[in-house]
This record gives sequence, structure tokens and C-alpha cells, in this order.
Amino acid sequence: MIKFLIRFCYDGHPFHGWQIQKDALTIQHVMEKALAQIFKTETPLTVSGRTDAGVHALNQYAHFTAETRMEPENIVAAINSIVPKAIHIKECAIADDDFHARFSAKSRTYMYKIMKEFSPFERFYASYFPQKNISLPLLRKASEYLLGTHDFNVFAQDTSQLPSTVCTIDSTEWNETNTHFIFKISANRFMHNMVRRLVGTLLHISHEGLEPDHIKKILSTQAYSLLGMTAPPQGLYLFEVTY
Repeated sequence: MIKFLIRFCYDGHPFHGWQIQKDALTIQHVMEKALAQIFKTETPLTVSGRTDAGVHALNQYAHFTAETRMEPENIVAAINSIVPKAIHIKECAIADDDFHARFSAKSRTYMYKIMKEFSPFERFYASYFPQKNISLPLLRKASEYLLGTHDFNVFAQDTSQLPSTVCTIDSTEWNETNTHFIFKISANRFMHNMVRRLVGTLLHISHEGLEPDHIKKILSTQAYSLLGMTAPPQGLYLFEVTY
């Protein structure tokens, strides 16, 4: 048996998230079905991290094992010939036996895109907040309070099964183009809905003109009442995973 690592991207709009669910089209279901067709046996995929319905990935990673003589480049071509065009395999490589797509990851980076003006062509690929006052200086300053190691329990959904809600944020950045505001955040780990709640809360701070250390108050008190909205999924992208 050989362990393979694949790097791929996907448009999350047509799918109900990554994880296999009953009576729902998911990315994992489509990809494992393709692998079973190629290798003539059930071939489970272990992903670097699950994404929710409507969330996209520019660089997602997963590993699987297979008994095959196929070269990695042939596996790329085979999968791409089967899966829908909303999924695209970029690369395949042989991995070490002790490699794990999730637990070997050192950091993950997410990106959130916000339209300045609404476009029907981007309604599934960026969010739009016409009623929000967006101040980049305030967003950048508030984001600095996320850096470092903190308990992010208040920013996550359903943490009851998690051994820890402590995460280390390595970097945050807000940039502006002619058409978008773009937020990037890197951390050793993220929890369910964490990035979307962070974005919504940062936008709340910007819109209300709150002090940047409002983030510090949330982290110290873990008060849900201090949060902003949960930003919608369509603006969120898994940008990169570092091993």
C-alpha cells in the first residue's frame, strides 16, 4: 500500500460542505466515489480540515492509501477525468507512512472576500455588506489583538467535543483592491465557524466605531453578547495549508 497526498481546489457552492452526509451532495462523497472507481475498492480520504456548505478552497490537502502502480501524475489525470468541474486536482505526491493530512499540518490560512459593490456574478464567491462602515485602519488595529495564543471558545460553534479551544494566531492582514476588501488569517488550527465569527465581529467593531481592544474584552470575558454577526460562508476560502 502506498500513501498519497493530493492538493486540490473546489468551488463549494454546489456542495453541502466537505464531510459525507446522508441525502446531501458533498465534496468528500464525490471524491471518494472517484477514487473507488479508479482503484476498484473503497478508498477513504483524510482531509486537512473540513469546510462548511458554501465555503471554497484554493488549496486543500488530503491523503489516502492505495495498492497501485499508477504514477502520481496519472492519478491526477484520472481523478480530474471523473469529478465534476467544480473540483480540480492540482498535484499528487507519494507521502511518508507517518504523514497525516490533518495532524501533520503546521498552519492553515483562510481568506475572506468582501465585495465593495454587489455583483450577481460573485454572489456565491464573495460577501456584500452594504450597511456596514468598513474602516481598514480600525480593522487592522482590532485584528492585532487576535495575534498570539488565546482561548477562542466564544468564536467557535459546538465545542463540547473538543479537547481544547486554544488556538495560536500567527498573522492577520486586511488588504483593499479596486473591487474588494480581503482578509487573511493564519493559525495553527481553526474551529467550526471561527473565521466567520471573527470576520463578523471585526466588521461590527468597524461599523460601530468601537475601540480596537474590543477583541481583547471578548477574549477575556468570553461573552457572546459582545460578538458581531457570523459572516456568511460564500466569502470564505481555505487559502493554504503549511506542512
